[in-house]
Amino acid sequence: MMFGFRWQIVVVIFLVLSVQIASAGFFIIKILSELLLIEFLWVPWEVQELLEILSSFGLLFGVISSVVLLSIGSRRATRINDQLQAAAGQFYDYVDRQFELWKLTPTERHVAILVIKGFSNGEIARLRGTTESTVKSQLSSIFRKSELSSRQQLLSHVIEDLVSAIPEP
Repeated sequence: MMFGFRWQIVVVIFLVLSVQIASAGFFIIKILSELLLIEFLWVPWEVQELLEILSSFGLLFGVISSVVLLSIGSRRATRINDQLQAAAGQFYDYVDRQFELWKLTPTERHVAILVIKGFSNGEIARLRGTTESTVKSQLSSIFRKSELSSRQQLLSHVIEDLVSAIPEP
């Protein structure tokens, strides 16, 4: 898969781009020949008209294909975003279950979430409207209940199941 597309779509994109390049090339050569007053490729005018019509359809097909591919890409991005939101919800549920097992209070849960998000003690204190010593005390309680000893262990423990679910290359 190239750029996440099936090979059939890549072939269609390549063909559409080839037709568009050929069509644009034809029009550029035609315009240059008219500007320079050179007879266009010594091709009869009937054939030139037919080539212009086919090139116009080729460019129109390219525009239509671009709109279709943009629509597919947009739907795909929306689906991926929805999947990420669902995964985030499942992650929150997993973390919440873990906090229940540790019997964390609502305050300790909030502090633990902020730690997992990467906030420092000072930042947590400002967000919660408390002092750093209060946050340190709450962290000590979290570590005691979880039987962990550091912020890194807390983060590692919470994401351990997620990381183990990723297939190895």
